[in-house]
Amino acid sequence: MDFQLSDDHRMLQDSLRGILTRHTGEALWPALVEAGVPAALLTEAEGGFDGSGAAVALIFEEMGRAGVALPLIPTMIAAAAFAQAGQPADEGASHAFADAEPGARYDRGVAISADGDCLTGRKTMVAGAEDAAAFLVTTADAMWRVEAGAAGLALRPYPMLDGQRGADLTLEGTPALRLGSLTDFAVPLARGVLAHSAYALGCITASVELTLDYLRTRKQFGQPLIAFQALAHRAADLAVEVEQARSAVVNLASHLDDEAPLRDRHLQACKVTVGRVARLVAEEAVQLHGGIGMTEEYALAGHVRRLLAADTAMGDADWHLDRFARGEPAWS
Repeated sequence: MDFQLSDDHRMLQDSLRGILTRHTGEALWPALVEAGVPAALLTEAEGGFDGSGAAVALIFEEMGRAGVALPLIPTMIAAAAFAQAGQPADEGASHAFADAEPGARYDRGVAISADGDCLTGRKTMVAGAEDAAAFLVTTADAMWRVEAGAAGLALRPYPMLDGQRGADLTLEGTPALRLGSLTDFAVPLARGVLAHSAYALGCITASVELTLDYLRTRKQFGQPLIAFQALAHRAADLAVEVEQARSAVVNLASHLDDEAPLRDRHLQACKVTVGRVARLVAEEAVQLHGGIGMTEEYALAGHVRRLLAADTAMGDADWHLDRFARGEPAWS
């Protein structure tokens, strides 16, 4: 397995790190658009210039390491699906992916249904809903496009666990355009899972680096904590787990364009591995920090929240493990 970046991807990484260092807050999204970062997440057929697994993994790992909370993943999924259905998105526009339903865990079509070309029901935890130009909405077996401001569409916004703004959507006979079945858009969905996994990898890496730095600088009985064998062993275990998660992300990135059955197996294995590592790192990092690890103002707190949110996005580790064990496809 090749872990090395190509020259083009190394240039993209350097450019992205510079942007994430220089820009924050509301200035970050325009800077990313101007640099072509959203376009790098899409293929030429989708209106971008890359769209490879390597590019997706690279970009979202850097976003995770920097602790950036932007609706770039739902925008990527929606833009790819819209383009595939012949409904290309405007360059630089933000879009939302309305997939989760209240009280339904990861089942679809429980709280929403279609009647002809209209949707009625609810969606929850829709990241970036307030600024979205259009929504990619799932029902039991289909994908739909709903324009922002459509009749019967209401939003209830709120802050989310990972620092983004989200909303609950209520649709009352809302006009929608049917794009196709869920399986028709398996590739954009798989790219979304890769993005969430790579984002979690970035958070994992940043959390472990913070923990190691703390163990090297915090002293007890006149020596740094890392000098105590029990703590050193736990730190070494974390380093191993980071490489496990990285291998899973790289593996999925390299198999993103495979046929559906093989791609789904790698997708499920990646989500299970990264989800397990994410929760382990979140717990160990807080414990190894002691009291400061539970302090809201400390950077670790944000990384832990983002790790927990990334694990649950598009199916948590337990859900994907169950489908993997049963030999079921990722989307059905």
